[in-house]
Amino acid sequence: MSNTLQRFYQTRLAEDKAGQRCLETLLNCYCREVASPEGQVSVGPLFGQNDWPQALRAALPRGQAMHILLPRIDTRVLVVVERASPTGNYRYQSPSYYKAPGQAWAPLDWQTLSVLLIEDLACRYERPFNEELLAQIRDSVEVTTAILAVPAPMTGSTEPLSAYLESEQSLSYGHPFHPAPKSRQGFSSADQQRYSPELRAHFPLHYFAVRREYLVQQSLLAAPCDAVVGAQAPAHLHVPADFALLPVHPWQARHLQAHPLVRNALRQDLLRDLGPQGEAYFPTSSIRTVFHPANPYFYKFSLHVRVTNCVRKNAPYELEGALQVTRIMREILPDLAGRFPGLRIMEEPAYQSVDLRHPDVQWNKEVTEGFGTILRQGLPALLEDGVTPLLAGALFGNHVIGQARLRSLVHAFAAAEGLAQEEASERWFAHYVEQVLPPVLYCFFTHGVIFEPHLQNILIGLRDRRPDQVFLRDFEGVKLVPERFPAERLEGISPRAREALWYAEEQGWNRIAYCLFVNNFCEAIDQLAAGRPALEARLWGIVRQQLREYQSRYGNRGSARRLNALLAGQPLPAKANLINRFFKRPDRSVTYISLPNPLVQAEEPQA
Repeated sequence: MSNTLQRFYQTRLAEDKAGQRCLETLLNCYCREVASPEGQVSVGPLFGQNDWPQALRAALPRGQAMHILLPRIDTRVLVVVERASPTGNYRYQSPSYYKAPGQAWAPLDWQTLSVLLIEDLACRYERPFNEELLAQIRDSVEVTTAILAVPAPMTGSTEPLSAYLESEQSLSYGHPFHPAPKSRQGFSSADQQRYSPELRAHFPLHYFAVRREYLVQQSLLAAPCDAVVGAQAPAHLHVPADFALLPVHPWQARHLQAHPLVRNALRQDLLRDLGPQGEAYFPTSSIRTVFHPANPYFYKFSLHVRVTNCVRKNAPYELEGALQVTRIMREILPDLAGRFPGLRIMEEPAYQSVDLRHPDVQWNKEVTEGFGTILRQGLPALLEDGVTPLLAGALFGNHVIGQARLRSLVHAFAAAEGLAQEEASERWFAHYVEQVLPPVLYCFFTHGVIFEPHLQNILIGLRDRRPDQVFLRDFEGVKLVPERFPAERLEGISPRAREALWYAEEQGWNRIAYCLFVNNFCEAIDQLAAGRPALEARLWGIVRQQLREYQSRYGNRGSARRLNALLAGQPLPAKANLINRFFKRPDRSVTYISLPNPLVQAEEPQA
C-alpha cells in the first residue's frame, strides 16, 4: 500500500473514531443533564422491536437497548449499551439510530445528533439555536481527528520526568462529559500540529524584552521573577541592564505582534522582539503551560485561544490571586505536611507582565493580559526518590487509551504483589483515594480553601506502581470561603482579585464534591471496574470507608453535616457542561444537576 493511500485510510479511520466518540460524549451529556432528570431515558427490554434496525438487534446479546426521547422535537434515539448506569457512564455496544416524526429509523451521526440536541435545548429554554456551541463541537471533532490521525508512540518510559511528560501529552479524547472537550478556537490546522500536546509538540519559547519601568512583577521567591526567568533563558540571550526578558508562547507572540499598542511600543523601543530562542519546551495538557525538565518552574502563559470554555489569558487579578493562594498555602502547609505526608502543593510563587501605562485603558489591559506569565513550582523539588508522577487524566476519563494504560499498570502491580486482578484494583484504588480525599476535604473543612481536584489538576506519584504521593496544582481554580478569609485578611490584593477568590461555602462544596466524586472517582472507578458491577460496588465502598475514616480522624461539625448527608444518599452535584455551554455561562456561574449517589449501593470492605 502506498504511503498516500495509507495516510488516507488512517485519516478516515481517525474521522470515524473521533465522530463516534463525539456522539457518545454528547449522549453522555444529554442523558446525565436532561433525559435522566426528566425521566426520558430507559435501559432494558422495550416493545416494538420489529422495526428496529438489524444492526441494533444484532448487538442486543452484548447489552441492553437504551431508548432516549427528545420530547420537545418528537424524536427518539436508540443504541445498545452494556448496562444501565446511574452516573451516566455508559459503554456503547452498537451504532446509534434516530427516528424523526413520520420517518423510519435512520443511522445517527454526530453532526445530526449535535443539531438535534441543540434544537431540543432551544425549545426547552425558549432560546435561539446556539450556533456557537455547534461550531465548538465541530472544532472539537476536527481536533480529535487530527490527534488520532497520528499514531501515538509506544509509551512507558521508566525515567520519571519522561513518563510524566508522556502522560501530559496523551489525552487523545478529553473530558467524557463535555460536549466539545477538544475545542480550541483560534488555532489553525497548522497551529494544531505545532502546539498540540497530544501530537507530542515541542518548540522554543518566543522572547521579548521590556524596559524595566514597564515591567510588572511580584515574587515570593528569594529572587525577583525576572531574575528567575533570566537565569533560565538561553545563555546567549543578553539584554541591557535596563531591560527584562519576557518569554511567551510562540502562538501568543504572533497574537501580541498584531496588537496596535505592542507595535507602537516596539517602534518606540519600549519593547524589543527577540524571536524564538533556546531549547524546546513541551506543552502540558492545558496547552498553555509549558515544561522543560531542566527548568525548576513551569511557565503558565497567557494564550488567547478559546480552549473548551474560555480564552486562556492571565488577567491581572489572576496573577495577584496566584500569589495570594501561595501565601495562604505556605501558612497552612506545616499543618498539612504533618497530617498528609504524601501531599505536595505545586505553588505559584511569582509572576510578571507588562504595563505600558497607555491612556487607552482597554488596550493597556489587553497587553498586560497578553504578556501575563505565572511561574509554577516544578516537580524535581517535590518528587521523592523512586516516585514516578503521572497525570490522573491520562489514566481516568481518557477513553480506551486511558483504560489500556491503567489496566497495564494494575496488572503489573498485581504481578509484583502476587494479587488477583480484582484485589489489585481494589488495593491500588484504596491507595489513590487515601492520598487524594483526606487533604482536599481537610483544606476545605478546616481551612476554608477550596481546591479543584479534577483529573487535569492531579498528578499521581507512583512508587512500586502504587499511588504514594499526590500533587495538587493550578491555583486559578483555588477559591476561598469568605467567612474564613474576610477582606482584612486579604489586604494585600486588589478588590477585583478578592472578589475572584471568594466562593460561598455552598458554591465551594459543589465544586469539591463534583470534582472529587464525579469528575475524578466516577471516572477512575469506571475505568478500573470496566463493566464489572460487583467490583464497582466494592470500589465505591472504599470511598465510603475513607469518608468515615476522614470524619473519625479530622472531622468537625461542618464536615459531619456534609459527609453524613453523602453517606445517607444525598445526590452528588454534577457540572452541567452541555447546558452551561448552551447558555455560554462563565465558570463562576455554572449550574449543577443532581446525580444519583453511587455510595448508596457501595459495598464497604470488611474490617
